[in-house]
Amino acid sequence: YAAGVTYNNLSDSVDKYVRFAQGEKDPYSEVQYAWGFSRSTKQPDWDLKSPPDEASLQTLQSAGCSCHDPKFPDRGKTRLVRIPSTGRNLKFTVWMQPKKAPVVFINPGLGSHRLTDLVLALAESAYQRGFSVVSISSTHNYEFMENASSTALPSYAPVDAHDVHVALTEISRRLEAMFPGRWGSKALLGYSMGAFQTLFIAGTAGTNQESLLQFDRYLAIDTPVRLLHGVAQLDKFYQAPLTWPASNRTARLENTFLKVAALTQASRPTNAPPPFEGVESKFLIGLNFRLILRDIIYSSQQRTNQRVLVQPVSSMRRQELYDEILQYSYRSYFEKFLIPYYLTRGVDLRTLEALQKASNLRTYAESLKANQKVRVIVNRNDILLDPEDLQWLETTFGSQRLTVFDKGGHLGNLCLPDVQKTILGALDGLGGK
Repeated sequence: YAAGVTYNNLSDSVDKYVRFAQGEKDPYSEVQYAWGFSRSTKQPDWDLKSPPDEASLQTLQSAGCSCHDPKFPDRGKTRLVRIPSTGRNLKFTVWMQPKKAPVVFINPGLGSHRLTDLVLALAESAYQRGFSVVSISSTHNYEFMENASSTALPSYAPVDAHDVHVALTEISRRLEAMFPGRWGSKALLGYSMGAFQTLFIAGTAGTNQESLLQFDRYLAIDTPVRLLHGVAQLDKFYQAPLTWPASNRTARLENTFLKVAALTQASRPTNAPPPFEGVESKFLIGLNFRLILRDIIYSSQQRTNQRVLVQPVSSMRRQELYDEILQYSYRSYFEKFLIPYYLTRGVDLRTLEALQKASNLRTYAESLKANQKVRVIVNRNDILLDPEDLQWLETTFGSQRLTVFDKGGHLGNLCLPDVQKTILGALDGLGGK
C-alpha cells in the first residue's frame, strides 16, 4: 500500500521523490512494483466479499499523514555526526528555532527514514509549537544500520536502544558545539518501534548511562509492549490471503493491488476508510512490513554475510536475491539470522525466555513506573497490542501519564487534530509556545 501511495505521489514534487529515494535501500524496486499496477487498464472489483476489519483499515490511514506545508521539509538542515563505535558518519536532520528553544528528538518506527511522512508530520507540529526538532532514521533503516549500528543485525532491543542513545548523544554534542546556548530542555519522542526504544531508554535511565544524553521527557506513541507478539502479528497479517480458496487467491490478490493503484490515483479524503475487506487490509500491512524485513536482511548481509542466503549478496541484479529473502518471516529472521549472530557475540537467545526478556517492556516495569518523565499515547485497537498489554500499560503509567484513544489502529490517527493536540500536550512544561 505504501509503495502504491508513494508512486502516485511522486508527480507532486521532485523533492518528495528525492526524500523517498533517500529513505529506501532500493527505491527503484518499490516504484517498479507499484508502476505495474498503476499502468493496468483493468478496473478493480470494489465489492467486498467479506467484512472489513476496523483496526487494520485505520492503520492503513497512516499512509495519508504528512506535513501540511510542502516547504517544511526543505527548512530542515541535514548534517553529519561521527559515531564512535563505527567510525562512520550518520546523517540527521534538524529544524532549528531562531532563538534558544527546547528540542524534540524523533526516533521513528520500524525501518523508517528520518524524512518519512510521519516524521515530517510530527516535526512540523512540534516546530510550530516552538520546539527545535531533530530526526534520525530507524535502527532498522539502512542509513542507521550501515553507519551507526554497533552490530550487523538489528532487533536485539538492548543493543538497538543503546545505539540510538549513543547516536542522539553525539548529535546533541555536535549541535551544542556548533550553536552554543541554543538548546533548552530535551525530549525523546518515538513512535511504534521508536516508541518501544524510547521506553527502553527511559527504563534504563541512570544505569551506567551517565555519559549519555539525559532527557527531560520521554514520549512514546503507539508502542508495542512485547516485540515478539508484534512481529508475530505482522507475519500473521502477511499470511492472511491463505484463508482465500487457492483457486481464486491470485485473482483476489491482483484485485487488491488494482484497488491500491486506483485509490492512489484518485483524490479522496484522508479520513475516509479505504474500501478493503479484512484480509486485504491485513495483507497490505503485512506486505509493507515484509518489504521492510527484506531490506533489513539485505543490508545486514551486505555488512556481514552469514552465508544463510543461497543467492549472492550483490548490489547488482537483486531480483532473485529479493525473491529468496521474501521467503523469510520475522520469526525465521530471528531463528536463522539474529540468534546465530548474537551467539557468536556471547549472547545466547536460543531459549524463548531469553528472547522474550530482551524484547519485553515488562522487564523494566518498576523503573518505568517510577520514571515520572514518561508519557505514553496508544490506541485501544492497536494491531500490535492485545488486552493484556493494554492493561499492563494502564497499571504501569496510570491515567496521568497514559492516554488511550479508542480507535486509530496502529498510527492511523496520528494526524487527527485531537491526537496531535495530545502529543503536544505531553510536551508541556518543557518550554516552547
